[in-house]
Amino acid sequence: MGIKGKINFLNSTFNYYLKVVYTYLLFKSTYKIKRGYIHKSKYHYFDDTANTDSWQLEVYTKAKDYAEKENLHSIIDFGCGSAYKLIKYFNNYETTGIDLSPTYEFLKEKYPDGHWLKFGDFDMESLSADIVICSDVIEHVLDPDDLLNNIKKIKDVKYIFISTPDRNLNPSKKFGPPFNPSHIREWTFEELNEYVSAHFDIIEHLISNRKQWTQLIIAKNKA
Repeated sequence: MGIKGKINFLNSTFNYYLKVVYTYLLFKSTYKIKRGYIHKSKYHYFDDTANTDSWQLEVYTKAKDYAEKENLHSIIDFGCGSAYKLIKYFNNYETTGIDLSPTYEFLKEKYPDGHWLKFGDFDMESLSADIVICSDVIEHVLDPDDLLNNIKKIKDVKYIFISTPDRNLNPSKKFGPPFNPSHIREWTFEELNEYVSAHFDIIEHLISNRKQWTQLIIAKNKA
Protein backbone atom coordinates (compact mmCIF):
# COMPACT_ATOMS: atom_id res chain seq x y z
CA MET A 1 0.00 0.00 0.00
CA GLY A 2 1.43 3.34 -1.06
CA ILE A 3 1.39 6.63 0.87
CA LYS A 4 -1.82 7.71 -0.82
CA GLY A 5 -3.47 4.40 -0.03
CA LYS A 6 -2.43 4.63 3.62
CA ILE A 7 -3.81 8.15 3.88
CA ASN A 8 -7.12 7.07 2.36
CA PHE A 9 -7.27 4.12 4.72
CA LEU A 10 -6.61 6.32 7.76
CA ASN A 11 -9.20 8.85 6.62
CA SER A 12 -11.86 6.18 6.13
CA THR A 13 -11.04 4.61 9.50
CA PHE A 14 -11.19 8.01 11.21
CA ASN A 15 -14.50 8.84 9.53
CA TYR A 16 -15.94 5.48 10.60
CA TYR A 17 -15.08 5.98 14.26
CA LEU A 18 -16.22 9.60 14.10
CA LYS A 19 -19.59 8.32 12.87
CA VAL A 20 -19.70 5.76 15.69
CA VAL A 21 -19.02 8.42 18.34
CA TYR A 22 -21.54 10.83 16.80
CA THR A 23 -24.21 8.13 16.64
CA TYR A 24 -23.56 7.12 20.24
CA LEU A 25 -23.91 10.68 21.50
CA LEU A 26 -26.96 11.53 19.41
CA PHE A 27 -29.17 8.48 19.83
CA LYS A 28 -30.21 7.26 23.28
CA SER A 29 -31.01 3.70 24.34
CA THR A 30 -34.52 2.68 23.27
CA TYR A 31 -36.37 -0.62 23.80
CA LYS A 32 -33.18 -1.96 25.44
CA ILE A 33 -31.22 -1.39 22.21
CA LYS A 34 -27.85 0.11 23.06
CA ARG A 35 -27.29 3.82 22.96
CA GLY A 36 -26.14 4.98 19.54
CA TYR A 37 -28.31 2.71 17.42
CA ILE A 38 -30.28 4.52 14.69
CA HIS A 39 -33.98 3.58 14.57
CA LYS A 40 -36.16 4.43 11.59
CA SER A 41 -39.09 6.77 12.25
CA LYS A 42 -41.52 5.81 9.48
CA TYR A 43 -43.55 2.63 9.01
CA HIS A 44 -43.37 0.92 5.61
CA TYR A 45 -45.93 -1.76 4.77
CA PHE A 46 -44.36 -5.10 3.92
CA ASP A 47 -46.35 -7.28 1.54
CA ASP A 48 -45.50 -10.90 2.29
CA THR A 49 -48.68 -12.42 0.88
CA ALA A 50 -46.59 -14.30 -1.70
CA ASN A 51 -44.39 -15.94 0.94
CA THR A 52 -44.63 -19.62 1.82
CA ASP A 53 -42.36 -21.27 4.38
CA SER A 54 -38.95 -20.19 3.13
CA TRP A 55 -38.65 -17.92 6.18
CA GLN A 56 -39.48 -18.52 9.88
CA LEU A 57 -40.18 -22.21 9.22
CA GLU A 58 -38.42 -23.20 12.44
CA VAL A 59 -40.61 -20.86 14.48
CA TYR A 60 -43.79 -22.64 13.40
CA THR A 61 -42.43 -26.17 13.67
CA LYS A 62 -41.14 -25.37 17.17
CA ALA A 63 -44.56 -24.02 18.15
CA LYS A 64 -46.18 -27.16 16.73
CA ASP A 65 -43.81 -29.32 18.81
CA TYR A 66 -45.01 -27.51 21.95
CA ALA A 67 -48.65 -27.85 20.90
CA GLU A 68 -48.33 -31.60 20.26
CA LYS A 69 -46.29 -32.27 23.40
CA GLU A 70 -48.76 -30.50 25.68
CA ASN A 71 -51.96 -31.32 23.80
CA LEU A 72 -52.77 -27.67 23.07
CA HIS A 73 -55.52 -26.72 20.65
CA SER A 74 -55.70 -23.02 19.77
CA ILE A 75 -53.22 -20.77 17.96
CA ILE A 76 -53.20 -17.03 17.31
CA ASP A 77 -50.77 -15.80 14.67
CA PHE A 78 -50.21 -12.10 15.34
CA GLY A 79 -49.00 -10.60 12.07
CA CYS A 80 -49.68 -13.77 10.11
CA GLY A 81 -48.86 -12.38 6.68
CA SER A 82 -49.72 -14.88 3.94
CA ALA A 83 -50.80 -17.38 6.65
CA TYR A 84 -49.21 -20.14 4.59
CA LYS A 85 -47.32 -21.57 7.58
CA LEU A 86 -50.28 -21.18 9.95
CA ILE A 87 -52.53 -23.16 7.60
CA LYS A 88 -49.91 -25.77 6.65
CA TYR A 89 -48.62 -26.61 10.13
CA PHE A 90 -51.76 -26.03 12.20
CA ASN A 91 -54.48 -27.25 9.85
CA ASN A 92 -56.00 -29.44 12.60
CA TYR A 93 -56.01 -26.67 15.21
CA GLU A 94 -58.28 -23.78 16.06
CA THR A 95 -56.45 -20.88 14.42
CA THR A 96 -56.83 -17.11 14.22
CA GLY A 97 -54.72 -14.89 11.99
CA ILE A 98 -54.33 -11.18 12.74
CA ASP A 99 -52.94 -8.63 10.30
CA LEU A 100 -53.38 -5.16 8.80
CA SER A 101 -54.93 -4.02 5.54
CA PRO A 102 -54.46 -4.91 2.74
CA THR A 103 -53.17 -8.28 4.01
CA TYR A 104 -56.39 -8.83 5.95
CA GLU A 105 -58.49 -8.45 2.79
CA PHE A 106 -56.15 -10.83 0.94
CA LEU A 107 -56.65 -13.49 3.63
CA LYS A 108 -60.43 -13.10 3.64
CA GLU A 109 -60.55 -13.57 -0.11
CA LYS A 110 -58.02 -16.42 -0.42
CA TYR A 111 -59.12 -18.39 2.65
CA PRO A 112 -62.81 -17.53 3.22
CA ASP A 113 -63.24 -20.38 5.71
CA GLY A 114 -60.42 -19.15 7.95
CA HIS A 115 -60.74 -16.98 11.03
CA TRP A 116 -59.09 -13.65 10.24
CA LEU A 117 -59.07 -10.42 12.22
CA LYS A 118 -58.04 -6.93 11.16
CA PHE A 119 -55.86 -5.34 13.81
CA GLY A 120 -57.59 -2.35 15.40
CA ASP A 121 -61.10 -3.53 14.57
CA PHE A 122 -61.64 -5.69 17.66
CA ASP A 123 -60.93 -5.87 21.39
CA MET A 124 -57.77 -7.86 22.11
CA GLU A 125 -59.18 -8.86 25.49
CA SER A 126 -61.95 -10.77 23.68
CA LEU A 127 -59.37 -13.27 22.36
CA SER A 128 -58.00 -16.40 23.96
CA ALA A 129 -55.49 -19.00 22.77
CA ASP A 130 -53.03 -21.60 24.01
CA ILE A 131 -50.20 -20.29 21.82
CA VAL A 132 -49.48 -16.87 20.33
CA ILE A 133 -47.01 -16.71 17.45
CA CYS A 134 -45.49 -13.33 16.56
CA SER A 135 -42.97 -14.25 13.91
CA ASP A 136 -40.71 -11.51 12.54
CA VAL A 137 -43.22 -8.78 13.33
CA ILE A 138 -41.62 -6.85 16.17
CA GLU A 139 -38.93 -5.34 13.92
CA HIS A 140 -41.63 -3.81 11.67
CA VAL A 141 -43.57 -1.82 14.26
CA LEU A 142 -42.88 1.72 15.42
CA ASP A 143 -43.72 0.96 19.05
CA PRO A 144 -42.94 -2.65 20.08
CA ASP A 145 -44.21 -1.91 23.60
CA ASP A 146 -47.67 -1.53 22.08
CA LEU A 147 -47.30 -4.87 20.30
CA LEU A 148 -46.22 -6.77 23.41
CA ASN A 149 -48.87 -5.08 25.57
CA ASN A 150 -51.53 -6.21 23.09
CA ILE A 151 -50.27 -9.78 23.29
CA LYS A 152 -50.61 -9.59 27.09
CA LYS A 153 -54.34 -8.87 26.68
CA ILE A 154 -55.01 -12.25 25.06
CA LYS A 155 -56.45 -14.64 27.64
CA ASP A 156 -55.30 -18.14 28.66
CA VAL A 157 -52.01 -17.96 26.75
CA LYS A 158 -49.58 -20.69 27.74
CA TYR A 159 -46.73 -19.96 25.33
CA ILE A 160 -45.64 -16.96 23.24
CA PHE A 161 -43.26 -17.37 20.30
CA ILE A 162 -41.46 -14.19 19.23
CA SER A 163 -38.86 -14.19 16.45
CA THR A 164 -36.83 -11.40 14.87
CA PRO A 165 -33.41 -10.97 13.22
CA ASP A 166 -30.30 -10.91 15.39
CA ARG A 167 -28.38 -7.98 13.97
CA ASN A 168 -25.08 -9.33 15.32
CA LEU A 169 -25.39 -12.09 12.73
CA ASN A 170 -25.56 -9.39 10.04
CA PRO A 171 -23.00 -6.85 11.29
CA SER A 172 -23.10 -4.65 8.17
CA LYS A 173 -25.74 -2.51 9.91
CA LYS A 174 -24.52 -2.81 13.47
CA PHE A 175 -25.44 0.77 14.34
CA GLY A 176 -28.56 0.89 12.15
CA PRO A 177 -30.74 1.75 10.54
CA PRO A 178 -31.66 -1.74 9.25
CA PHE A 179 -30.87 -2.59 5.66
CA ASN A 180 -34.37 -4.02 5.14
CA PRO A 181 -36.58 -1.04 4.14
CA SER A 182 -39.54 -2.31 6.19
CA HIS A 183 -37.59 -2.89 9.42
CA ILE A 184 -37.73 -0.09 11.99
CA ARG A 185 -35.04 -1.56 14.24
CA GLU A 186 -33.22 -4.82 14.95
CA TRP A 187 -32.00 -6.24 18.27
CA THR A 188 -28.93 -8.21 19.19
CA PHE A 189 -29.48 -11.49 21.03
CA GLU A 190 -28.66 -9.89 24.39
CA GLU A 191 -30.77 -6.78 23.78
CA LEU A 192 -33.84 -8.78 22.80
CA ASN A 193 -33.50 -11.00 25.85
CA GLU A 194 -33.38 -7.97 28.13
CA TYR A 195 -36.26 -6.27 26.34
CA VAL A 196 -38.67 -9.21 26.19
CA SER A 197 -37.86 -10.32 29.76
CA ALA A 198 -39.21 -6.97 30.96
CA HIS A 199 -42.60 -8.05 29.55
CA PHE A 200 -42.64 -11.84 29.80
CA ASP A 201 -40.88 -14.74 31.52
CA ILE A 202 -38.50 -16.29 29.00
CA ILE A 203 -38.46 -20.08 28.84
CA GLU A 204 -36.10 -20.52 25.91
CA HIS A 205 -34.04 -18.20 23.70
CA LEU A 206 -32.15 -19.59 20.72
CA ILE A 207 -30.89 -18.92 17.23
CA SER A 208 -33.48 -20.81 15.23
CA ASN A 209 -31.89 -20.19 11.81
CA ARG A 210 -28.36 -18.83 11.67
CA LYS A 211 -28.33 -18.46 7.87
CA GLN A 212 -31.42 -16.23 8.06
CA TRP A 213 -30.15 -14.44 11.22
CA THR A 214 -33.29 -15.49 13.10
CA GLN A 215 -33.50 -15.52 16.90
CA LEU A 216 -36.50 -17.01 18.67
CA ILE A 217 -37.85 -16.44 22.17
CA ILE A 218 -40.38 -18.75 23.79
CA ALA A 219 -42.03 -17.06 26.75
CA LYS A 220 -44.91 -17.04 29.22
CA ASN A 221 -46.91 -14.25 30.76
CA LYS A 222 -45.51 -13.09 34.06
CA ALA A 223 -47.29 -14.59 37.05
